[in-house]
Amino acid sequence: MGLRCILVANELTSYRQSIAIVIRELHPNVEVLEVHPETLDREVARVGPDLVICSSVTTVVEELAAHWIELYPECSPFSTFCIAGERRAMEDVQLSDLLRACARVL
Repeated sequence: MGLRCILVANELTSYRQSIAIVIRELHPNVEVLEVHPETLDREVARVGPDLVICSSVTTVVEELAAHWIELYPECSPFSTFCIAGERRAMEDVQLSDLLRACARVL
């Protein structure tokens, strides 16, 4: 199996950076890419990540990413996790929820 990859493209920048730092620390053998949400589709198509964390899931993410998390879209308190084709809405997602999803994917 090749290098695993997580693409982090959520808003706000500080959240994106913090999430990426923690994932890198806990999973040093995983490539964690931080990208601006405007470049999400291009990067998903280019990289083919194992997991995408973003603020707004696009058609490209749904079609190309096996696993994704739509984190607080439009600043709502609800997020959607799609892991292995199973979608689940969650309220008030915490960092620990993201890390559990990462562990499940990796």
